[in-house]
Amino acid sequence: MAQRFEHDQLEFARAVTFFDAIFAFAVTLLITTIDDFSTEAWSSLPALWEKNGDSLTAFAISFVVVVSFWRENHRQVTGFMALDHQLITLNCAVMFGIVLIPFGTEAMGKQGDLPLPVAVYAVILSATYVMQSIVLIVANRKGLTTTKLSPRETLWSYISGALLPIVFLGSIPLAYLYGPLAAQRSWISLLFLYPLLGRLEKRDLARAK
Repeated sequence: MAQRFEHDQLEFARAVTFFDAIFAFAVTLLITTIDDFSTEAWSSLPALWEKNGDSLTAFAISFVVVVSFWRENHRQVTGFMALDHQLITLNCAVMFGIVLIPFGTEAMGKQGDLPLPVAVYAVILSATYVMQSIVLIVANRKGLTTTKLSPRETLWSYISGALLPIVFLGSIPLAYLYGPLAAQRSWISLLFLYPLLGRLEKRDLARAK
């Protein structure tokens, strides 16, 4: 029988603290992707933006991304009644993606006119998001969530989990056809798609009751 750590046990708290620390480390590491401190770059504000503008933009995007991942992951994991070795391992896979985000961020900031950095960044975020969704699905199947999802709620969790990868992976062809900026602008659509998806989900679940 797989060992499990109940919500009120020390091992559960240690696991959550470990996950939170990785997010904090990733956020801190993002600032190292902005590293042009040459005299030329700091000679004026226009020069500073010219030398570091792409890096600052990539930093801002990734800061929001990592914090959003942390908020959802922390809410998700602390809401479980218990953790077992499988869930901890799966969440460590999420952490693997999180620590790769600064790598993708620096690539976008330093090589912002190339499509490959955008493609790599999109793959990192998509894979991390899918893995985070898998953690919730596995926990639900094991009965470790506070409320077990109905089949219809599970379906909507699949749909919600697929939205971000669809947008980010779909931006890769845009990066190669129309340039990295066009791909990055397409990511803004998530600000509108997620609220729309949320309203559709609430309406559908209300009808199903």
